[in-house]
Amino acid sequence: MSINHFRGLQLLPLIAATVMGCGEGSSNQANGPEAADTSHVSAEVEAAVWSFHAADTARNAEAVIDLLSPEFYMFVDGARNDYEGVVTGTRQFMASLDHFSTEWTDLRIIPLGGDYAVASFTFRDSIETKAGELIRNTGPTTLIWERNDGTWRIAYADADHYPVDR
Repeated sequence: MSINHFRGLQLLPLIAATVMGCGEGSSNQANGPEAADTSHVSAEVEAAVWSFHAADTARNAEAVIDLLSPEFYMFVDGARNDYEGVVTGTRQFMASLDHFSTEWTDLRIIPLGGDYAVASFTFRDSIETKAGELIRNTGPTTLIWERNDGTWRIAYADADHYPVDR
């Protein structure tokens, strides 16, 4: 699947305008009658992020998958993954674990209108596999959330893992 299949590309102009502060009236705030009320978005997406964290640490693959958009796309540690690959990988990964804890810090949420938001944070994982291997990583994660039919789901993710004990 190419990135062109990712319908989140519709977000690029909105992301650019938000980050660069461009647009008519040239301020960092949305203005005009088309400006969406985003006051509720941060709280809703933060709740969705912590639902994702809870599913992750509970090793509940199906709950993690339920939070993904059917068009989900991920770039992790230099590898591109589509929805089907992530679904398969998530089920296999969760089934291989004995223990999984992760701390997510420095959570930032940037609303990109009423139905989109970017969430970013730093993670620190401690994972013990059923084979007895201990894996400890840290790194950044960025998630693009999309509301579809009233439900927030992750449309895109980017994460990099760096060993804690290097």
